[in-house]
Amino acid sequence: MQASQADTEAEPRDWHLEPGQEFRFEVDPGAKNKACLVLKNGRAEIFGSELAVGVEYRFTGRKLAVFTWHGCVLQISFSFYIEYIGFETPMQSFLSAHMALEQMRDHAVRTATQGPRVLIVGQADSGKTSLAKILINYAAKLSRRPLFVDIDPSQGSMSLPGTVGAMVISRPISCEEEFGAPLTVMGTAPIVFYHGHTSPLEKPKLYDSIIKKLIQVVDKKLESPDHGSSGIIVDTPSQFAEPGGFEQLTEAIKAIKANVVFVIGYERLYSDLLRHFGAQSPVSVLKLNKSGGVVTRDKDFRRKLQMQRVKEYFYGSMRSEMTPFSQTVSFSDIAVRRVGEGLLAPSSALPLGAERKEHDTKFVKVEPGDILLHSVLAVSHALLPGAPDASGTPTKIYTPDEESQVLLESNVAGFIYISEVEDYKRKMTVLSPTPGRLPKTFLIMGALKWMDM
Repeated sequence: MQASQADTEAEPRDWHLEPGQEFRFEVDPGAKNKACLVLKNGRAEIFGSELAVGVEYRFTGRKLAVFTWHGCVLQISFSFYIEYIGFETPMQSFLSAHMALEQMRDHAVRTATQGPRVLIVGQADSGKTSLAKILINYAAKLSRRPLFVDIDPSQGSMSLPGTVGAMVISRPISCEEEFGAPLTVMGTAPIVFYHGHTSPLEKPKLYDSIIKKLIQVVDKKLESPDHGSSGIIVDTPSQFAEPGGFEQLTEAIKAIKANVVFVIGYERLYSDLLRHFGAQSPVSVLKLNKSGGVVTRDKDFRRKLQMQRVKEYFYGSMRSEMTPFSQTVSFSDIAVRRVGEGLLAPSSALPLGAERKEHDTKFVKVEPGDILLHSVLAVSHALLPGAPDASGTPTKIYTPDEESQVLLESNVAGFIYISEVEDYKRKMTVLSPTPGRLPKTFLIMGALKWMDM
């Protein structure tokens, strides 16, 4: 059943689910487009996160599935939705995958070794992130503390689009706020690196460098027995499953030191990986079926989701609204950098036969001005030259190469939004999610733009 936008919220309706069935619904992005769901009786879950009886859950900009193992009754009200019951789901195979990972974790505890290092791969809109949530939530229910590693910059599930990151999951993820919930509910902050683009094919060398640094941090975290035995779950970009992405995928498997690869609904990629790693490889490649509830999202919908993600970063979600902090900043007080986008000489000015080399990991200076208007800038942990470090010692003056290296190895503290630029006054208006002056660190510019409306 499909319905369109209504001026008033519809009367609540009940849906009765039999054991093993799935209630699927979609809500378009936008503050006015909301769906409210209540579990009246029985037991049900959204991507492995259990619903509480009698509690109202609100959603916007989501495509979701409520699954029940034993049967339940749901009540839903909506203003814009698509809703139906799915009778065939891959949940039994997902549960089997979880149980296999649990056996590996138990073995890791007994032998004081590391647990499963799982990488999930598939085409766009195949359900990779959904499977990652299910496996993480099931592990968290058993008091495991796995690391979720997101190397897909398209949505930036832990932060903003254009980012990759990792975080410890100690409780089931909120079904309303997804991976944003641990920041406000669990008190667990992720470590985030800024790529600046929503595809790893944009600045691939930069992407590879950031992933290597991220994995170094993950490996350090896994030295703790508590996290080491629980292992990691890695969500990957769809570009890994596209033509030309196989080499980048195998390099990622090697860098992550994955010992389990789940391929969702793509037989050719499954066969290619089996052939590449061979029977004697320590990497187990397993194929899982794609859920029938998975739908293809067009570019417009993806863009809306990205913009919704940015808005929620500054203004909060429906459950936890925030008021951003606005301040005026002088051009002289900031230092903005971006990768490979300097003022370059034209090709005609190069020596005969010379070719321009793209510096995919070279950070160059961006002069503040209108170019920053509506930009979302990452606030790096890399200190500006002369700024005092933790011990109070002034930071050294970097050479251009040293500066690029420092920025590559530094994660980000958060993001700011440039809402207004007054070029003639050499000032700009900055929006940040928390009050206080900007730290004396570098600001990183990527391709992310947003209009605060």
